[in-house]
Amino acid sequence: MTDLRKKTIQKVTYTGILVNILLSLAQIIAGFLAHSQALLADGLHTLADLISDFIVLFTAHHSAKEADEDHPYGHARIETLSSIFLGVALIAVALGMGYRGIQTFASTEPVQTEAYALFFAFLAIVSKEFLYQYTIRAARKIKSTLLESNALHHRSDVFSSVVVVIGVGAQVAGVSNMDALAAIIISVMISLMGIHLIKKAFQELIDTSLDQQLVEKIRASINNIDGVVDVHSLRSRSMGGMGYIDTEIRVNPRLSVSEAHFISLYIEKSVKKQFSEISDITVHIDPVAETEHKFILQLPKRSELLFNLYSAWESVENSEQIHNIHLHYLTRQIEIDIILPLKFGCDNELKLAQQLYEKAQKIPFVGKINIYYAP
Repeated sequence: MTDLRKKTIQKVTYTGILVNILLSLAQIIAGFLAHSQALLADGLHTLADLISDFIVLFTAHHSAKEADEDHPYGHARIETLSSIFLGVALIAVALGMGYRGIQTFASTEPVQTEAYALFFAFLAIVSKEFLYQYTIRAARKIKSTLLESNALHHRSDVFSSVVVVIGVGAQVAGVSNMDALAAIIISVMISLMGIHLIKKAFQELIDTSLDQQLVEKIRASINNIDGVVDVHSLRSRSMGGMGYIDTEIRVNPRLSVSEAHFISLYIEKSVKKQFSEISDITVHIDPVAETEHKFILQLPKRSELLFNLYSAWESVENSEQIHNIHLHYLTRQIEIDIILPLKFGCDNELKLAQQLYEKAQKIPFVGKINIYYAP
């Protein structure tokens, strides 16, 4: 996690803590004094938000740690696990509120709710909507699943406060048990939100693919990069709200290792620049089609082939003058580049090249042979 990401999470969370402290105190006190179970339940729910805010701060601190020997991929999964914890906490609070509401709803004892409870219900709507908008903007800016979870938490609070306004308003107007009914409805809404958060976090834990539209855009972007013949495969996953890509690309089999490596580096730089939600990309270079892999594996290794070549060239005069040998593994055969000293080419002495060529062609799996001269 970058310093900007960490500081943004901390700033947003501290703001949420301050607002929730003031709001929960106002709701709980007003709920007791105004005899509103719905307002009191909403206040306790707001108080529970404080716990989630502290969890967010704890997670932001620990998930910011760099990768180490025990955690080579970093600590971003802490953010995912915390989202699960937040979801479970929401469900737990909702069940408690729902049980209390059902008890009150079943009771025959009438409860008179004071009208001023409506003011605090409206205050909760304004405060929580502010926190939602503030948090979701920051979450989208830094691509944080944890902040997004907290933002959704704030949005669920807005909906619950709307229900409180309706329930308290109806209760004040003389409709009995509406305050308790509002508390029950709130508990159901919060439970559903908690289930949503848990489901989304579990999708990260089992490496569910990123949005398919995003994946296809990334695939198209890679295909347009100079030197890429085709994108064999592209796998994606999410961790801590950031995307990770593994892709296998096909390039010209005659490219040098350094040029192929350059292409892979360029892909990584280009994708990260174009798609800010991608944190890391691993590129596998493939010179042939995937269906041809099984044939390539039947070809001899470099050490084995060189042993056969030098054994065949042992009787060739000046064969020790070979500067270098480049091998190109092409489907069912190996193409060979032989590098000879420039003097053989300049002196027009083709005897050595002809002998090397004739003997190499007798070795199994050897295809085209190219002879070059270099100083």
